[in-house]
Amino acid sequence: MAQLPLYDVIIIGAGTAGLPAAICAAERGAKVLVIEAAADIGGTLHWSSAQMSAAGTRRQKERGIDDNADLHFADVMRISNGNANPVLARLAVDQAAATLDWLDDLGFDFDPVCPTIFYGHQAYGKPRTYWGRDLGLSLIALFRPMLETQIRAGRVTLWLSTRFQSFEVENGAVIGVNAVRANGSAVSARGKSVVLTSGGYAANTDLYREIQNRTQYQKAFCPTARGDGLVAARGIGAKVINGHLYTISTLTVLKDDVFPSPLSLRVNTIPQNRPPWEIWVNDHGERFVAEDEPIIDKREKALEAQPHKRMWIVFDDVIRRDSPDIVLAWFEPPMTEPYNTHKAFFKADTPEALAKLCGLPPAALAATIADYNKGRADDADRFGRGHMPRSISQGPFYAIRQQGGALSTTGGLAIDGALRVLNTQSQPIANLYAAGEVIGAGQTMGDAAVGGMMVTPALTFGRLLGQTILRW
Repeated sequence: MAQLPLYDVIIIGAGTAGLPAAICAAERGAKVLVIEAAADIGGTLHWSSAQMSAAGTRRQKERGIDDNADLHFADVMRISNGNANPVLARLAVDQAAATLDWLDDLGFDFDPVCPTIFYGHQAYGKPRTYWGRDLGLSLIALFRPMLETQIRAGRVTLWLSTRFQSFEVENGAVIGVNAVRANGSAVSARGKSVVLTSGGYAANTDLYREIQNRTQYQKAFCPTARGDGLVAARGIGAKVINGHLYTISTLTVLKDDVFPSPLSLRVNTIPQNRPPWEIWVNDHGERFVAEDEPIIDKREKALEAQPHKRMWIVFDDVIRRDSPDIVLAWFEPPMTEPYNTHKAFFKADTPEALAKLCGLPPAALAATIADYNKGRADDADRFGRGHMPRSISQGPFYAIRQQGGALSTTGGLAIDGALRVLNTQSQPIANLYAAGEVIGAGQTMGDAAVGGMMVTPALTFGRLLGQTILRW
């Protein structure tokens, strides 16, 4: 590879981790090459809410919130059921406040409600969750001019619409990369250090099935999340871990029955934000959890245990009229009358007729509704549910089919505390580093959704790589 251009740092992926890595390395004087498969920078930030979490930040102190990294770490390990990597989780939370204060110094457009306690994931013990006014796009807006400054200064070269393919290895060390342009032409470069920030593999159904060993129900938002970096690293002996971990959401309604399916909308099943009026039933027409269970992990694990990981949200006409709107947001043009028009919305005059439309046992659904009504009347719900404002008794009756699933990928590359990619013998592969979803969400979240513990570690690890870890 003697004739190829030599860079101090090659970064594969211009997303949440790759952008701060590139910017910070360039600010230290490195000659940086960034390779991005999409036609624009940002990766999943174009779709992500980009929630962040940090303890001991300037913004917390200004609001009189007493918090620290020890409390944050304890919460992460609690919420992740002890399955997060303690070394990486500790590194992430110890540096998180510096990352958020860095964003503050750069003029990041924080939503003024932050820091706050967010109930979409299992809640932290302190208000330490943040996001931008324009969600993930706020981070892109912050980093774009910074990257362009480094490009104009000649310190960063950006190859867009260029798909990374493989590494060049010499004596066990990574010394360069090979990629393909959109027109099919091959390009290569040498690098003293190579950083994989290439994202997950949610857009690669075959790889998802291989690593996660599960049905992929939800279609990825980001079409370039194909696992290219993971596959290439595995090809030179890197270890892939945590495919057995899994997180599931109780918010998702899919567009169709062909999996993976695009998301159609999200429903509000967060009892802290909207106490439930409806009941949830499984394929057997039976309830399986208290719908107002305050611990989200218990609700999600209960759904995960159901056949096909799906449920029906069942209610009657009184609840439809009187309850707060259950629809959180549409991902397609909203339908004013979706029942029996949308594939996941059903309406019938009786519980038995509703069950037939849903493909549920009619007698079982009718018995479940009757049992719920009796428990409400006796103030003795069999699952211990407390919020039961109405019986389900006045037709027509309705159901919304909700499909459990995950948008992030938990499996990924094994790395050490210096963010070096490890081989199958748990030894570092020389000159190869990784950050972001390519290491798997399971590293910092275990088998649960831990607020801010994907975006913040990605930002933090990218920043650490650029500022202190990489050498040239």
